[in-house]
Amino acid sequence: MRHHTLCPRALLFLATFVVFLSGPVLPVRGASPQPNQASAQLDQASAQQTLDLYQSIPGLTSQQIDYGKAVIPKMHYNAQRILRKICALPGVNFEYAKQTIDILGRERFNFEQVQTFESLASLSTADIKLGMASLATVKEMSFEAGRAFRSYLGMQGVTANQAMPMISLLNNMDDYNNRAAKAFFAVKGMRVDIAQKGMPALMRLRNNQAKAAETYAKVSGMDIETLLDGLELIQKLHQDDAWNARCLFTDKSLAPRDAWNWLVSYFALPANVQEAQYDKLDSHQKTVLLQALEEGSTEIVWKINNFHAVTDANGYELSESTLNSYSMGQLANKFGELPPSVQERFSGQFSGGSKGQAISVLKQATSAARVQTARDLSVANAYAVMTQGGELYDSSFREILVPVLQARIASRNQGDLLSFLKSIDPESRLVSDFISSCAQKGKLTVFFPTDGGKQREILSLVAASAFQNEDSILLFSATLSHLLKVLTPDARTYLITIMAQNSEAENSAFAKLINVILQYYLQTYPELLGPADRTLISRLIVRHGAVNLDRYQVTPFAEWKQDGRLGSVSMFHPDDDGRQSFISNANLLLSNGYQLVPSQQYSVGSAPSGVQGIGLASLFQSMRERHFAVAFVKKVGSVTIVHTQFVYSDKENQMEMLNRFIHSKDEMLAQRGHSYWRSEQIIEPLTKLIEDNKVTESELREKQRFLSLGSCGGVKVYTTLTRLFASSVDILATIGTGLALINDPYNKMFFEIIASNPSTISWKTVAQQSSSIFQGDRGQDYLLPGSLTAILHKILDETQQASGTATRNRFERPQG
Repeated sequence: MRHHTLCPRALLFLATFVVFLSGPVLPVRGASPQPNQASAQLDQASAQQTLDLYQSIPGLTSQQIDYGKAVIPKMHYNAQRILRKICALPGVNFEYAKQTIDILGRERFNFEQVQTFESLASLSTADIKLGMASLATVKEMSFEAGRAFRSYLGMQGVTANQAMPMISLLNNMDDYNNRAAKAFFAVKGMRVDIAQKGMPALMRLRNNQAKAAETYAKVSGMDIETLLDGLELIQKLHQDDAWNARCLFTDKSLAPRDAWNWLVSYFALPANVQEAQYDKLDSHQKTVLLQALEEGSTEIVWKINNFHAVTDANGYELSESTLNSYSMGQLANKFGELPPSVQERFSGQFSGGSKGQAISVLKQATSAARVQTARDLSVANAYAVMTQGGELYDSSFREILVPVLQARIASRNQGDLLSFLKSIDPESRLVSDFISSCAQKGKLTVFFPTDGGKQREILSLVAASAFQNEDSILLFSATLSHLLKVLTPDARTYLITIMAQNSEAENSAFAKLINVILQYYLQTYPELLGPADRTLISRLIVRHGAVNLDRYQVTPFAEWKQDGRLGSVSMFHPDDDGRQSFISNANLLLSNGYQLVPSQQYSVGSAPSGVQGIGLASLFQSMRERHFAVAFVKKVGSVTIVHTQFVYSDKENQMEMLNRFIHSKDEMLAQRGHSYWRSEQIIEPLTKLIEDNKVTESELREKQRFLSLGSCGGVKVYTTLTRLFASSVDILATIGTGLALINDPYNKMFFEIIASNPSTISWKTVAQQSSSIFQGDRGQDYLLPGSLTAILHKILDETQQASGTATRNRFERPQG
């Protein structure tokens, strides 16, 4: 047997490479900084490898070798990798190598560009002239263009001469198109001639069409013929159809022929034909399509919500002063973003008067576009969008979508909700979400029959949808009180009976959640239950044993007050809504004795001197531009309360702010502004911090924090954020519309209640002492800490941790 040995240099490189792949070693907090030895060893190994290849260049003199020894160790790691490829190309000499070193001394290539150059230089047909010529072009390649180009180079038989023209083509394409091209080139069996013929079609794709083409090409087992046929149809799709098709193509169970059939028999059809075609689908096909429409509804929700006012491309509301500063051309561009049918309706009024009239007409047309967007939806799509009740503004749901769907049900099902649900959603995929959303928004009576028999039949459909898994139960439970109020006594008993039956399920976590829901309603809302309902629940409690709900209402207040300080961080978005929220909150704090000071802890940039003398509107603008934070400070008893405020700027700064919050001793994080900024402000940056191991699960679990969601919300996002914070969080949230007249005083009063009371108080005490904020109906959609929803999330996490089943990706909601 032959034994292979490695030379010392190879052993060194292998060891450092293994360390490099394992990720950076983070220093222990509080320890003295240590040099990154692994990084130094990697740099040394890279420099030596580069020097070895450099010295293999034919005809080098001793002076030229010494030149390499002097300059190569000083080069950036990425530059060394490029130089290594140059040194290995046919025809290389010292002049080419020196020219490359000079270029790399002036130009910095990012890692994606390095990989792209390496792929190009690795072609068997590449030589030094091509390598030198491609340096400048590769340097100009964007991230997505580079990835698409490498996918093109991965096809068998690509020559250097064929590859070079592709650089400029890809570089002139949008990111969406480049992602589609990357997936297109990667399809099994793709040939260079077909790839080049497909380029014109790929370049013509617009936005959602490109996204649909990308996911279509990625369907498992996709073949070239089906791909090309589908690409022809995708070019013709309307943007909303393309987006929904893109969502459907992500279904892992889909075969290429299935994807093609969905294109040709549904998405590529006119809207009126789609309606007729939907009724011809079998039950399973309807469920597959509804699942895609539900996933794609975020795009429609965004569009309808944004049309509540004139907004910019990012959804920022444009103030009156901003619109007045626009030229007629800029106003015309905004008008041109509206649906064509709306433009046609208002074009005469818009262009026939003064700027003031144009602004007024633009607002009217934008409001009309909101309604038109809903009317343009297929009935199945409108139904799927309405299941997202927590993400839709109340006005979007109640005033726009409800009348549209109500008219559709009247025309196709004679106003019969039961008949509609059976025909539109035969497998009850979204029934519970739809009913819960309508109940949450106070619009269930618009659709719900008063006949007890039909109510029971609908409840059977609701149960099939609501009792699929733990998450569907969480969503259902949050609006159960709204549902119980509209049911006839016999229908209510029927629902309680179904729940009692599900409380005997084999899944212990599932069964426990339902038992807790029933116990909670018996103890807290007995007036919503009939005598038979109360008797049935009491017997269940005797059989299964009562759960001590007080265990899940324990507060962390004693721990919070140990350092004599209570700290919150509030984030505002840089739009008109964010500015108004900041000003209202600041005025409330200042009028209640809080002092305004700069915040050193959360300022990324530098604050101007004398922030106290700046008007609040100007202060907000300065915080937005200079990336500094301010704090409002007050002492209550022996506790100093610090309310920090900052304005969102970008992803990197937001990650830094959240990283500081998690690693600080501060207790409350408050998100203010519209719900659609929640992902940018919390979910995306915190998820990235967790993925990068900058925030660990143990760090999230070691402190119970408080999250105040001032924006419109829903139970789905409540669940997402609970899991994101590893269930070590108490939340104030709304399943309806967030109101500043609740958020501002609650966030202020919350800390003051803790500071002025014994540390042993419960969430019930906090609720009692803050009850004045929620007087009347204005707080009925708020979920307070210690509520049933909060208890259920804590119980579920406890059960999963004990059983070791909490391995599911906590950032994803399971599908039914």
